[in-house]
Parts: sequence; C-alpha cells; structure tokens
Amino acid sequence: MKTSSLYPLAMLVAAALSLQAESPRYGVQGLVNIPLGDLKTYVDSKPGPGIGVHGTFDLGDGHMVRPRLDYSIYPEASFATVKQTASYLSLGGDYLYFVARKPEGLYLTGGLSAIRWSFEHKDPSTKVSSNTTKAGLAFGVGYQWNASVGTEARWLHSQVASGFTADALQAGITIRF
Repeated sequence: MKTSSLYPLAMLVAAALSLQAESPRYGVQGLVNIPLGDLKTYVDSKPGPGIGVHGTFDLGDGHMVRPRLDYSIYPEASFATVKQTASYLSLGGDYLYFVARKPEGLYLTGGLSAIRWSFEHKDPSTKVSSNTTKAGLAFGVGYQWNASVGTEARWLHSQVASGFTADALQAGITIRF
C-alpha cells in the first residue's frame, strides 16, 4: 500500500481532533473473526480471535470517529500434511453515526484501514511465509449499551492478491475508559 493512500485517513483523524465536542476516550476491544471468501478456504473455516485498542472522538450530534489498531490470528488449519496460518495487524479509522444523535444506543459504522497480512504454508519439505500490506474496508452496526460497554458486528474486506479476498464477519465487544 502506498503511503499516499494513508493521507486521507490522517486528515480525518486531524479534523476529528480539532473539532471534537468533548475529550477523547480510549478503550480496548475483543474480537471474533469468522472468515469468508478465499480466507475461509485458506484457514479451513476456523474462526480467529483478535484484540485491539481504539480512541473515540465525539464530534457531537451523533457523529464520532474512532482510530483503531487491531490484531487477529486464525488457528492453524491442517490439510493432510499441509499446515497453514494467517494473521493480520490493522491500523485504521472508523466513522460512527448514532441513530439517537448522541453517543449511546444503535449506531452504523464504516471504516478504512491499512492491513498487514501474514500467511504461512508448511508441508513436510518446505515452509513458505509471505507478508503484504493492503487496504481494508469495514461496514457494520453496533450498540453502545452504556458509556463504557458496546457490541458490534462488522463485515471486513481486503483484496490480498489478484483472485484472493480476505473477507471476514467480525463480532466484538468494546470497552471504553
């Protein structure tokens, strides 16, 4: 991924910091990723756990931005004598819109990220590792139960290579401090 593609994300974060309606809050999230597309085949449909950190910047009137850093790993998939693993580190930002126009209750989210994918393929005679950084898109819905706890479901998409998509359905719990 070219560095120039991160400029719009940096501009969004800078705008959020300068326009925030209240002070930022920081938090963590626990994630479960259900693989879809080509990733599902690569990891033999095994879901992968993940963790992350984020900041939330309330812009007022139901609008919020959330820079985030996530890490997820898919368990080793075994196919006869072949073993494969996949993991990713994602740095991105999300836009959240709260339907009630205040930071609680139902919200919609969309985001962009830079995702560093790592794949490993082992058989009895070789071990091949590959890494690539690609753009990622996310869309979802969530519910903020109170000022500290929320739940979220998101669809993630990343085109890893020509003919290989790494999509996932992600469920998470967020905790803000």
